[in-house]
Amino acid sequence: MRKLIVLSLLFTACASLPPAAPHAFVPSPAPGAPIQVCWIDTGGVTVPGGYGAGGSTKAATWEVTSAALVIRHPKGDLVLDTGISPHAQEEQRELGAWGRFTFSQTAGRNAPRRNLKEALTALGVTRPKALLLSHVHADHAGGVASLPDVPVWLAAEEEQLIEAELEHPRGVALPAHARALKGRMVPIPFAAEPYANYEARFDVFGDGSVVVVPTFGHTPGSVATFVNVSPAQRFVHVGDLINLRESIERNVGKSWLMRRLTDEDSARTQAEVAKLVQLHARDPELLILPAHDRRAFVELFGADEGGVPPCIGTPPRPSGG
Repeated sequence: MRKLIVLSLLFTACASLPPAAPHAFVPSPAPGAPIQVCWIDTGGVTVPGGYGAGGSTKAATWEVTSAALVIRHPKGDLVLDTGISPHAQEEQRELGAWGRFTFSQTAGRNAPRRNLKEALTALGVTRPKALLLSHVHADHAGGVASLPDVPVWLAAEEEQLIEAELEHPRGVALPAHARALKGRMVPIPFAAEPYANYEARFDVFGDGSVVVVPTFGHTPGSVATFVNVSPAQRFVHVGDLINLRESIERNVGKSWLMRRLTDEDSARTQAEVAKLVQLHARDPELLILPAHDRRAFVELFGADEGGVPPCIGTPPRPSGG
């Protein structure tokens, strides 16, 4: 592993990204309903910082979380990503040799922490309105099978990826997860309406509290999700566009190794990272939350002390809408 990290650093020593193309900025409106957001840390690992970001990282180590977020809204509970499966090591055996190697260097390094279903029960979540996947990699779709009757929202391009994996598996998604998604996928109905510095959006609840935008590249249909808890507490969950928040400050992407192992379209992913840098410059109060940066989750939600998962915001009152 140390040799791989050194190789990654050599490839990314001068990894500054070119700027994103100029783009009009549409400020997000104030959220229309009180929401609560909770962090479920399903698994993780600690690796050298150079594994997470290009060039010379500030962080000596990358503290990894494979997280699910529970967004509690008056119109229902939404689960954003489902973390790593407790059966991931058994599930990866269906992969070919290269798939097993990639898994062993990425999602497969996670040690289990929380069971998604048990954590939802601790939060009082009985049946979510939907699962929303940033993308279908194993450490994001691992809990889909544990909630078999819940619809799964993802981009149409990601649905097409799963259909292709079911016909001719390449290992982009674990076969067990692809089977668990079959027949449950609901394409996200993006509207051609600008939001922040993006061209399209899907307003999940219709009130500006949760807005999804396309950020295709890491996978064909990967997305980012803006979560507006209150006017003073806003973040955007960016999936695996970056792994450490310092990438935005330093204007770099992921390490060469992580791009090589996990990005379906590395150039397009880098362009989306440049858009995040642009977004941060236009809206510096918005927290950019990489899906696997555990330190960023702790800063936002507080430490996970066991028992009920940590939450921010106001628990909503259910509505009949």
